[in-house]
Amino acid sequence: MLVNMELYRVFYTVAKCGSLTRAAHELFISQPAVSQSIKQLEQQIGGTLFIRTSKGMDLTYEGQIIFGYIEKAQELIDTAEHKFKQLKDLEFGSFTIGANDTLCKNFLLKYICAFNKQHPDINIQIKNRTTVDTVSLLRSGRADIGFVNLPTDAKDMNVTECFKIHDVFVSDGKFFGGVNASLEYSELLELPLIVIERTSTTRMLIDEYFDKLKIRMTPSFELSSHELVVEFAKAGLGIGCVVREFVEDDLREGRLFEIPLKEPLPPRGIGLITLTNTPIKFAAKRFADMLTENTV
Repeated sequence: MLVNMELYRVFYTVAKCGSLTRAAHELFISQPAVSQSIKQLEQQIGGTLFIRTSKGMDLTYEGQIIFGYIEKAQELIDTAEHKFKQLKDLEFGSFTIGANDTLCKNFLLKYICAFNKQHPDINIQIKNRTTVDTVSLLRSGRADIGFVNLPTDAKDMNVTECFKIHDVFVSDGKFFGGVNASLEYSELLELPLIVIERTSTTRMLIDEYFDKLKIRMTPSFELSSHELVVEFAKAGLGIGCVVREFVEDDLREGRLFEIPLKEPLPPRGIGLITLTNTPIKFAAKRFADMLTENTV
């Protein structure tokens, strides 16, 4: 037997108030509508729930039994609604971000700190993955939002570009001192190069660009992370290909120097991705909004 839950809500309110008039006032409906709902419920379950007296509405024996269970159910519903409101108000909750180590350290960290300060009871889980793996995390439901190198060909994703980044070549003072003018790519590639490994999206995009120019890059070192490329360049082991925005402190304080090029590498974007047609958690949505408000 399927009974409209709204009828039970009316029953619960009448039983609690002991009056059709007070129940109608609490439910913001007319008294006849309350009376009709009670009649309809009694017809559907096949029994009398109230004794109508001059003082109001008294529960029958059967009505008292039903009320005991409905009261518990209503308490659970009220608790559920309260929890839902707490989730909306970010009083508790969690979400998962997919992003690579470099983006976490050089881009996301300050926003995560700011969000944590505003909403300390929200648990944030970080899954450090490549762009390809981050897309897979979202598709499998193991991440709520992701941050990736653009462009991405993930057609099932909503993509919002957060900001532009610029790939540059840097060195310590020893190598930089030998560069007296802007270099052609052919001159640059004769130097000992330090780059990220081929499996990374960054490296793939740079290789694609050089392939279009029919230039082949033969690095001296291929490393697993942007941070290692930076450290190898600082150690004087060669010319590192890094993201300018992520080494600004080193450039400003003279630990690294940018090698001037006659033709800079094309800029690329960092994007926020979410799965199309899939709602995301309240906390994840607020974090994404905070970040895009401050970057886009």
